[in-house]
Amino acid sequence: MSTLNQHHKELNELGEGKCSVPMWMGGCPSGFCDKPAFGFRQAAKTHTRYDGYTYRDDGLYAGRISGLACPAHGGPKIRYCMDGNMWMASRPNFVNLQESLAGFGESKELALADLIANERRELAEQEAQ
Repeated sequence: MSTLNQHHKELNELGEGKCSVPMWMGGCPSGFCDKPAFGFRQAAKTHTRYDGYTYRDDGLYAGRISGLACPAHGGPKIRYCMDGNMWMASRPNFVNLQESLAGFGESKELALADLIANERRELAEQEAQ
């Protein structure tokens, strides 16, 4: 099986890495998910069925993840990066500041609050049209 590379363990300067969830094909290891990841998987309650199958309450992958996780495998749905001396928060589908919404603040929490306010403002403008 492939080994975890640096991009599976750490975010780059743009706040992005690659998902480290192992993929399988025909019962054999087949590399990693490698979709864009923005942090480590968030904790969730897991349960084990009578047959030994483990699952999470949120329905996402319940197996062991050694590094970063994409949103589909329980990773964060917000990406953070530094832009100058401010934090920038954006959604995973961020392209650039002209095409996508983003929020800025002196901390990650303030940047997230600004992003949510910008999203609400955009939605209100769309509903008004």
